[in-house]
Amino acid sequence: MLFRRKKIVPDIVNGLEQEKISTAWKLNIGFALVVVLSILVVGSTSFRMISESMLNHAKASSTELIKQTCRNLETILKGFDEIAMTLSQDDTIAQSIGEYDSLDDFHKKEATERKIREILDNRIKTRSDIIDIAVISNNGGYISSEILGPDVNQDITKCYAVSKFVESNKGSLWLNTYTTDVDSTYRYSKNGQVFSLMKGILSPSSLKVKGILLVNIDESYLYGIIADIKPSDDGKIFIVGSDGNYVLNPEDRSQNGAKVEYDFINDILGKGNACEIRKIGKKDYLITFQTIDQIKGTHLGWTVVEIAPVSSITTSVTRAGMRLFFIGLICVAVGFILIGFITKLYNTFLDKEYSERHAIALERERLASLGQLIGGIAHNFKTPIMSISGGLEAIMDLIKEYESSIGDSEVTIQDHHEIAAEMKDWVEKIRPYCSYMSDIISTVKGHTVNLNESSNASFTVEELLKRVNILMNHELKKYHCKMNVDLKVDINTVIPGEINNLIQVLNNLISNSIEAYNGEDGDIDLVIGKRGQELEIMVRDFGEGIPEKVKKKLLKEMITTKGKNGTGLGLYMSYSTIKGKFGGTMKIESEEGKGTVVYIYIPCSVKK
Repeated sequence: MLFRRKKIVPDIVNGLEQEKISTAWKLNIGFALVVVLSILVVGSTSFRMISESMLNHAKASSTELIKQTCRNLETILKGFDEIAMTLSQDDTIAQSIGEYDSLDDFHKKEATERKIREILDNRIKTRSDIIDIAVISNNGGYISSEILGPDVNQDITKCYAVSKFVESNKGSLWLNTYTTDVDSTYRYSKNGQVFSLMKGILSPSSLKVKGILLVNIDESYLYGIIADIKPSDDGKIFIVGSDGNYVLNPEDRSQNGAKVEYDFINDILGKGNACEIRKIGKKDYLITFQTIDQIKGTHLGWTVVEIAPVSSITTSVTRAGMRLFFIGLICVAVGFILIGFITKLYNTFLDKEYSERHAIALERERLASLGQLIGGIAHNFKTPIMSISGGLEAIMDLIKEYESSIGDSEVTIQDHHEIAAEMKDWVEKIRPYCSYMSDIISTVKGHTVNLNESSNASFTVEELLKRVNILMNHELKKYHCKMNVDLKVDINTVIPGEINNLIQVLNNLISNSIEAYNGEDGDIDLVIGKRGQELEIMVRDFGEGIPEKVKKKLLKEMITTKGKNGTGLGLYMSYSTIKGKFGGTMKIESEEGKGTVVYIYIPCSVKK
């Protein structure tokens, strides 16, 4: 029995060990299944959330891209409209084209053509974007800015542009991209494709239509603007007219003017702007669009569209999910750690990508600002140009008077001296306008330089105020704000550093003050004084002020009170510029409903 018991005990022990091992394996397998299922559920949920986050990020990025593109196009098209408006209301053109049809004398008719052509040539001689500008009389006479006109056998009234303008019965009309059927325009264009702006030529005295003004803009210019935009995630961008035809298809320019092949186009026309996911064929696409309805009261109806496959946006997430799934199957024990680590890396990647896209968006904003600035400068140029033009006409009249007096016995030397004195007087009147235009050009040139370039230069308070006034004058007038400058230091006080850096800061602060009035009239104080050995610059407004919860975070992080219209970079970057470039500091005082005061302190040798 003892022998038998000795044999049975190990069998029982072995059975218990095997049962324990079997139970452990069952527990391990069950635990592994639970962990794998947890990884699948958590991983699937996490990556679905990340995919949605990436889609939301892509939507925001695409919306900003399309919005910025539309702003740039509006700025450019407004420039063309200003040229057309100026010419269509030109007294000389209206009078000359009104007389043109009634002239029988060939030489007089030719002289009238030269007079009109000279005005048109002066407008486009430095413009590569405008192919030509033409004036069409009511009887079909055609005078182009180029010497060559349409074929002699060509009835200009039956040409596409003229017939469309007549059919519209409007005073102003934009024509979407088309292949011109006017010989001279086709000859000077790169591929025969143009888009045009037409306006009726009005006589200021009678307000009767004397003819038609036609501005032909090269399609290649529009192509250059859109082709330079590189959408992310395999996306593509194009422009559609209100008729559903391509205004510009950068991928196939031969399709310009043809019907857009996508079925969703008719659904989005007239909807304004949106960002949504639609199915094209069997794939989902992210579609972002915005419509430019009109330019200065003239209907345009262009819709800028970007489409990007959703699969391209979420591809990186799908691939990462597969990698994590296989890692989880192989190494269940460290699966959660790997997920956390990879998620962190992936978030870093997303942050980097976002930063790059955000930097691109900021650069586009800077270019748009520059476009608006140039629009304001162009507006400021009108008065001096008209004054110079008037002065030159007066000098031309005096030259003619002088020429006609040569050999006239009744004209005395004193008369000659009087003519010369009048000419000199007109030259002195023109000189300040030339100087004013030169100052504006120098200021804008300085504003376009790279602000990150280091410099050992210095500038005076007088130079600073002069440039700030030139750059902000248009925006202040546009929003009916008045800037009161109080100078408590010598205008020759020298400030060490690069002037454009400080100009950028002051322009940003003044723009913030303008926005604080929400479109209402208001005063903005710019006070420059001294505090010990520091120059004190104060910008003060009496607008809506800054909320208390936002005020605590100012200058410490990028925060904005403008919602989706702000980046939060303005004040933060201004503070960084003052601190890093000038060795100074910045302080903000604000109270809701009463206004905001920003103080800038810069070390310098202040003259008493």
